[in-house]
Amino acid sequence: MASLAAVGSKHSGFAEPIPEVPSRGSPGLEVADTSGLSFLHRAWRRISNNENSQVVAGHSGPGEDYQTLTRAGDKPFPKPSQLQMPSPSRGHDLLELYFDISALRHIGCCTDLLSKVGAPHNAKASVIFSVLAVASFHEEKAKGDSTFQSVNLDEAQAQPQSDAYFSEAWRLSEEETGYPKLESAQSRLVQVLYLLMSSRFNQAWYTFGHALQIISALGLHRKLDRKRTSTTHVWDYIEEQCKRRTFWVAYTLDKYLGVMFGRPRYYHDDDIDQDIPDSVNDEDMFSSGPQVGTADDCHIESLILHAKLAHIAEKISREVYSIRSVPDHARLAASHRLGAELRQWRAELPPLLGAINPSSLIASFRGQATALKLSYCHAVILTHRPFLLERCLRDNGEMRTLARQSSNECITAAKSVLEAVDRMAKEGRLFHAFWWTLYVCFCALVVVYVWAIQESNDDSTVDERRKILDNAERCLGHLAQATATNSPSRKYSIILQELRAEAKRKTA
Repeated sequence: MASLAAVGSKHSGFAEPIPEVPSRGSPGLEVADTSGLSFLHRAWRRISNNENSQVVAGHSGPGEDYQTLTRAGDKPFPKPSQLQMPSPSRGHDLLELYFDISALRHIGCCTDLLSKVGAPHNAKASVIFSVLAVASFHEEKAKGDSTFQSVNLDEAQAQPQSDAYFSEAWRLSEEETGYPKLESAQSRLVQVLYLLMSSRFNQAWYTFGHALQIISALGLHRKLDRKRTSTTHVWDYIEEQCKRRTFWVAYTLDKYLGVMFGRPRYYHDDDIDQDIPDSVNDEDMFSSGPQVGTADDCHIESLILHAKLAHIAEKISREVYSIRSVPDHARLAASHRLGAELRQWRAELPPLLGAINPSSLIASFRGQATALKLSYCHAVILTHRPFLLERCLRDNGEMRTLARQSSNECITAAKSVLEAVDRMAKEGRLFHAFWWTLYVCFCALVVVYVWAIQESNDDSTVDERRKILDNAERCLGHLAQATATNSPSRKYSIILQELRAEAKRKTA
């Protein structure tokens, strides 16, 4: 995305395309046949075959041949520096920041573990360092830390503190001994989040696979059966809830990464009977059970809602994007049926995460409400996007009507995403630090440009089209700034540049 950083948002028209340098290809960003982005193949082929483009299909940066298989194409970590442990007060501040931005809460009672991070080969210590890495990354991004301003860090440069914490967490995980524990899975899931945030997609993919194997070995996909539990095992409510939360975070990540990377999902609903976590705040959880009668808003509600939305996303991927031959009318009917499920999901949102304007909420709930809105809009886009390009081929009046409705639903969701992204960027919120937000923004921009290209001959939509494209131009600048140092993300730039140029040509 480095080339997009030069795209200004002060003009309503399109800037001229900027030459793109060859990028290090991350397999996680390929437009695969099973991906929700498969309809972009024609744009991708045009880019690959463009004689004026410096991008060659399948081209890899020279350093990839010397990177390990699980890290090929990722930005390398700087040379390790001396790890500086945070003071107790500083550590607690980072933990609070982490809990404001993460759904994976109450991981091993983090506050109690801060004093135990020195234990060698300790999975709990790895959890703490992983959490500190995520929190530090957000803090460094908010400050605009200079160490993030260069793609290729010189060995003489100081290692960002977040990378130092992550490297220590990774070392502890690699050296962990004995049978897997709950913390073994938790630490790797938080590491996956850090790797995604820092655009190390390949390593994130393989680390996530390892975490899923541990989760399966621990049986977290199955509900607790006290009849099968050893009589010597003492039931602990906090432990049970942490297991549920850990599994459902992994489940949600599995669905989102499957869509983003265009790869098969690991979890299948037929193999799962784990209960959804209880809507209980961390401070109301005790080993003997939850504290009843509290009326406070629940921070864990967002995790539960994301899991339910991911369940619908799984059905969208399976039915609307089936790799098997499905008649057009069946695929279109599935998209409208699943669209109705999405609307039902939205109707059941609690006011705090739905009806209330996010700007009126405290930081933690504001972030949750915005993330849920963006994920919902992405699910709507995913449901209806295939019919943006196909509606002109339909000779059945009813199907044309349904396809037009799908197109309208899709562009409405994309507009909502761009409005939310523009608002986040103007408010100075951490738009740049959330990997999923960047991806949803990219998808919305693609939809808007494809829609603008197809509607270019419709004079009745000129004013609306110009307004939407102006907003797209601003968000393109926000996305460019946020991903300027993320070399693998430049493939987003390649696709957007092609669509943007075509939209400019069509709307001239």
